[in-house]
Amino acid sequence: MSKNDIWYGFLQAGEKSSPVVRDDSIESKSRSTVYLYNHKRDAILEYSREIVEARLRELNPEDVPLEELKSAFKAARKTFMAGRTVRKWEKESPAAATPVNIESEVESDNEDDDLSIDLMDEFEEDELEV
Repeated sequence: MSKNDIWYGFLQAGEKSSPVVRDDSIESKSRSTVYLYNHKRDAILEYSREIVEARLRELNPEDVPLEELKSAFKAARKTFMAGRTVRKWEKESPAAATPVNIESEVESDNEDDDLSIDLMDEFEEDELEV
């Protein structure tokens, strides 16, 4: 399979059996896992490669209509990839600045104002004494 191949199959897992879609362009973070679209759960899920590959088989026409599976997969893929793009962007963006306590800034500004007013009063008093 090339990176752009999409495989339609069936995951045999008892009550959790489901038609699945494997899109190799969706890479997982680990070589030991693989993403599959699970039609029964209508979501792209991460599976242990070792466990899931032994339970996959080719899709039979009676499992689910192929067009239905393709359509559902495309919608789920769009949602899944949008989430991955946001997470990737968050990792690449610089860390947010530490919020500033505006009240403490205002208080310190007021203290400076009081100090400057007091100095002005002292300066004026000194001039008067001369």
